[in-house]
Amino acid sequence: MKPSDAATYERARRLANLALWTVALQRRRLDSTEPEDKEFPLRMWMDFHFFVVALSRLRRSVALALKIGALKSKMKDALWDFDLSLPHLKIMRDVAEHIDDYAIDAGRIPTISRKSLEISSRNGGTWQWLGFATNTESAFVAAIRLFDALKSASNDLR
Repeated sequence: MKPSDAATYERARRLANLALWTVALQRRRLDSTEPEDKEFPLRMWMDFHFFVVALSRLRRSVALALKIGALKSKMKDALWDFDLSLPHLKIMRDVAEHIDDYAIDAGRIPTISRKSLEISSRNGGTWQWLGFATNTESAFVAAIRLFDALKSASNDLR
């Protein structure tokens, strides 16, 4: 039996809330010094990858609301805005999640070489990887806007 629209919305909201808290946590970690930094100097890069995963999870959680007819248009617009703010998020997430394929040049995106996997840079809050730039503050603002759109959509269910 398919869950009701209200149950689907509540699940999407709970999952998105958790994802947004995770985005905030990773953003904080990217701006901080952590105890393991002396032994693991690449900790920040791993936290950046977790930041990408958290943003992706937020997007997927909010996308659950697309299954609700009354919310489909509003959520489609909110997701469109989020994707415009982070146009390379999906590619970065896919490469990070399928690192084993990309490490042997067998990834789905032929322009991404195994040689680019370990090349990155950071300038303040802007992280460069795979030739794409991601500003953590702008990404966090986009994440908040997306979650706010989901929260405000609850009015359309009544």
